[in-house]
Amino acid sequence: MNKPHAMLSPAQYILWRKIAYSIGTDPEICIRDPYEKNSTTIIEVVVENGHRAPAVAGVLNEEYNFGGIRIKVVVIGPAGKPVIPPDVTQPGFSLRQMVETALFANPYFHEIIPGWRPGEPDQVLTVVFYPKVIQLWSDDLSDYYGYAHYVAEDVFAEVMRRKYNDGTILNTTTISGRAFL
Repeated sequence: MNKPHAMLSPAQYILWRKIAYSIGTDPEICIRDPYEKNSTTIIEVVVENGHRAPAVAGVLNEEYNFGGIRIKVVVIGPAGKPVIPPDVTQPGFSLRQMVETALFANPYFHEIIPGWRPGEPDQVLTVVFYPKVIQLWSDDLSDYYGYAHYVAEDVFAEVMRRKYNDGTILNTTTISGRAFL
């Protein structure tokens, strides 16, 4: 029988779980256990498909800093080497296609909608997720077992890049569902 107990989970492990329970739900992606290197926590995201690996690297945030705790997310390709995100400023590069390539097999992903924000020259892409809940252990004292509960879209918004070098802004939302009153 599960019994509640008080434990603290460091920020890097909570982030690791958020990545594992969002991006890591893709059948071609595996999230390795975090490790320390030069006072930085490294989280490796292994992508089995060599064509998708650069897209995943281009979608994920690469670095975090939680009050002095440095975390680096590294995407590893099928050859076992780190993958560099693509240059989105290249002529003809489709950021929309990159995001779709990175997320198409993810069970939380629904679609991506291009658009423009009124009064701003930057392009806006909106990634739409299904209205699902991600539950992960994070020493949440308000929950009997210490779990935190997030709408999937909120977790993806935290682990994905929000702005790109070409000026594109990436927003996230949840597809509208039925409301029961």
